Amino acid sequence: MSKHSKKAQSKRAEIEGSSDEAGGELSSLRQSPLPGSRQTTARLGVALPVVALALAAFAVYSNALSGEFVYDDKIQIVKNSWLWNVPSIPTVFLQNAWAFQSATTITNYYRPLMQCVYILTYQLSGLHPLGFHLVNVFFHCAVTILVFLTLRRLVPEQRAASVYLSAPFLAAILFAAHPIHTEAVTWIGGLPDVAFTFFSLLSFYLYIRSKSCAAACYLGSLACFAIAALFKEPALTLPAILFAYDFTCREQRPALLECVKRYVPFLFIGVAYLALRIYALKGFAPAKSHPLLSSYLDAINVFPLFAQYLGKLVLPVDLSAYYVLHPVNSLAEWKALLSMLVTIAFVALAALAFKKNKAALLGMVFIVVPLLPALYIPAVGENTFAERYLYLPSVGFALLVALFLSWAGKQLPDGTKVVAAAVILLAGTYAVATVTRNKVWQNEYSLWTDTIAKSPDSTVALNNLGIFYRHHNMPGKAIEQFQTIIRVNPYDASAHGNLGLLYRDIRSYDQALKEMQTAEALAPDSAAAHYNLGLLYCDLGMKDNARIELTTALSLAPNDQDVQQLLSTLSHEAN
Repeated sequence: MSKHSKKAQSKRAEIEGSSDEAGGELSSLRQSPLPGSRQTTARLGVALPVVALALAAFAVYSNALSGEFVYDDKIQIVKNSWLWNVPSIPTVFLQNAWAFQSATTITNYYRPLMQCVYILTYQLSGLHPLGFHLVNVFFHCAVTILVFLTLRRLVPEQRAASVYLSAPFLAAILFAAHPIHTEAVTWIGGLPDVAFTFFSLLSFYLYIRSKSCAAACYLGSLACFAIAALFKEPALTLPAILFAYDFTCREQRPALLECVKRYVPFLFIGVAYLALRIYALKGFAPAKSHPLLSSYLDAINVFPLFAQYLGKLVLPVDLSAYYVLHPVNSLAEWKALLSMLVTIAFVALAALAFKKNKAALLGMVFIVVPLLPALYIPAVGENTFAERYLYLPSVGFALLVALFLSWAGKQLPDGTKVVAAAVILLAGTYAVATVTRNKVWQNEYSLWTDTIAKSPDSTVALNNLGIFYRHHNMPGKAIEQFQTIIRVNPYDASAHGNLGLLYRDIRSYDQALKEMQTAEALAPDSAAAHYNLGLLYCDLGMKDNARIELTTALSLAPNDQDVQQLLSTLSHEAN
């Protein structure tokens, strides 16, 4: 062999070797010395499944695009003054997610990039739900594609099979259609979940492509991690997933020094995020949504919560916008015992996967690690269990199902046909359930009647349905909802306030005054309670009392235009 040929052969080996080290099908397509037709075929082998997955993900949520603003959308978007009076960047990043209401608002939500996306969407499409729905659906399509591309790197042995029957594609199609995602995708307020999942997965994808801490992919991974955290705090669990990947799925485990180099920048970003969060919220989790639960009860109720989340992944039926917390009070209760058995079984299966199938182990890590923040009851909202918290963990579940189907296809006679039939049946069932569930999220009436049917003791659902009835001139039905809440919880300030507004609507002023004064006594820091009482005093001709209440409301909510306008009217009348 000539010297020139040896050099050429050596050069070719170097090119192919660097492609393998990167572990990527896309980079190898660019670098491999394939003939033009083979390169085109290889590219189509990735591009066509990607297009198919994007279309499938969009199709199952196409009927969500006609949905209205529901639930927290009415406050976060419709009444969000930041959308039309765009604040400075420090205002968004150094205040809590609901600070547009009042500087004194206490919440555990720090979502600066959520606000940025809402502001941008409003500037592009105005105050129309379609634009906001499109953002969520496009994020879902992008996440579905990332599931496919990421798992192609984690399950390389499947690349030899038909791509449409490979574990990565099966996992992605199941993820695209899974009905547990309807809250995160169909509800506009689910934006933080779909967005942080996209950037977390993209960070993970770039991380496994990176070869060194100076590589562009690694730096991109760090940037995506920071962006994901600024959408929602569960992104902070990503370094634990990276650690699990490094020590389970990598062919060669990194040395200790390499680990330090790789993880320290992620930890630095995490610490910086926590500092921003604590500054903006005036604490890590200042709002206590469940003050009646002790630390002991918080701890033991982790097991029922975890078992409930696993149950909804496996069997996504009876989905609801709100789940009332019915805590266990002792580990001796059957519900606690059963949930502990489920947790033990999950851990045992993880130990088995560690020995038998590292990809399956990583799938289990994807399920449990992002769920950890949702299991910390003191930090979550009133809705302790929420389907949207399963959006990222469902990636792991979809991978486990896909791996099982791929394994079964190899074991059974005519396995390819069996797997194809199983996927069509399961994905089709998921798709029908998703399309049906999207209809529930269409408007306030369909959402809250469905929620009350499944959770009749949900005061949140009763309150929101009562507000719907009031706005649609059905005072009798509205009063019934609020009276039901007060019977369940006499100390619900919102119910008393809304009942007072209803009595004002029908000119029962004595009853209205009684309910509004009760609401103000129960929630003295509520700007709405003071505003409503001020409004009633105006009706009764008690201008001085009205001015006092409205001034207090304005001090609590300086940006509230309704309060400003009514106070201005009173001032003009006085002059």
